[in-house]
Amino acid sequence: MKIIKFVFPLVVLNLIALILVSFGLPDIVPIHINLDGAVDGFASKWYIPIIGMIPIFIAIIYIIYCYTVDEINLNKNIEDKLIPAVTILVMVFSWIPVFLALALTNINGVISQNFLIVEISVFISIILAIFFVIVAHYMEDIKPNNYLGIRTPWTLKNDLVWEKTHRLGSYTFMIAGFILIVYGLATFISENFIYLGIGLFIAIFLAAFIPIIYSYYEFKKLNGY
Repeated sequence: MKIIKFVFPLVVLNLIALILVSFGLPDIVPIHINLDGAVDGFASKWYIPIIGMIPIFIAIIYIIYCYTVDEINLNKNIEDKLIPAVTILVMVFSWIPVFLALALTNINGVISQNFLIVEISVFISIILAIFFVIVAHYMEDIKPNNYLGIRTPWTLKNDLVWEKTHRLGSYTFMIAGFILIVYGLATFISENFIYLGIGLFIAIFLAAFIPIIYSYYEFKKLNGY
């Protein structure tokens, strides 16, 4: 149940990204290619956000199911892994029409090399955003250790500082993922890589430096410095 609650904000962000991307697409986009490699299906660009709503419906239905069915009767070892996996798979598939449209449609019928680089950059920013959100989900569950987590001299010396720092980190990593999506889309719309650079800088600052600074502050406060 916990993992589907983590997947839900991810699929909501995915829908927002698909809606914003759709504004930059032609009104009619290709949606299917036959075995000969020719496009044989077209639809309105707003067909794309509709696909993005499917993983949201899957997540909502599963959350309702978990609250209405006796927990003893839930085979959690299967469902808590299978349903989120299916949801994320559908979410990934929802981007296929976007990249198909970008690859096959343009005002002049030809896509510039610069635009292809922009397309790849946006895809990478989305993958990074997903990574940040996944890390955010598991951040609070990491116990003090010598290998994983926000390991600073202050978190390693005090378990309470470790707990508070990782709780904050779960929020900053989630926000960092959202920032990457927003600035990645800004890069897509403007074809200006400066937005992606700014987004990466803010995301790294939120995910790395803010928790480190916070751990120092909490350690000093708890020890009366």
